[in-house]
Amino acid sequence: MAYRITRNLEASIIDFINSYLTGSAPDWTDVDVINTFSQIKKEKLTPPIICLRCGVADHAKIQIGDDSTLRTSQILIDIFASDDGQRLDLKDWLITILKHGCPYYEYVIVNGSVQSKTENGRIRVLTIADTPLEFDTDKNRLSPIDRYRHLLTLEVSTGKVEV
Repeated sequence: MAYRITRNLEASIIDFINSYLTGSAPDWTDVDVINTFSQIKKEKLTPPIICLRCGVADHAKIQIGDDSTLRTSQILIDIFASDDGQRLDLKDWLITILKHGCPYYEYVIVNGSVQSKTENGRIRVLTIADTPLEFDTDKNRLSPIDRYRHLLTLEVSTGKVEV
């Protein structure tokens, strides 16, 4: 089975972030990068955690009389940190590595595992919105996972026309 565009976007960006986290001189250690909130409880993860998912996508028509579109996708990146300093440093680090875009891969999955991935273009980051998540509750009354959260919202495109 091959992933379609949305799952390829998610997996490509997660792989890109993980490549920095596991590189020869990583800036961060012990950071989990996931794509569903349920993994946090299921796997009993503790901060720092980066949770990435696709949000709204816009499919703009390319020309009159044709059904071809150009997709712009929203990528939501939730950062769960241990304290405010880590939250700020981690979000700044992510902005630094993501603002230049990353390779776009097409994945083939067999029995739930990646069998192959083929680079097929580049994910371009068009905008980044940087939003601290402040709840109307004293931080000490929140669950530890929610005390120091941040949201990055990226608008991305591969620049590929979809037929």
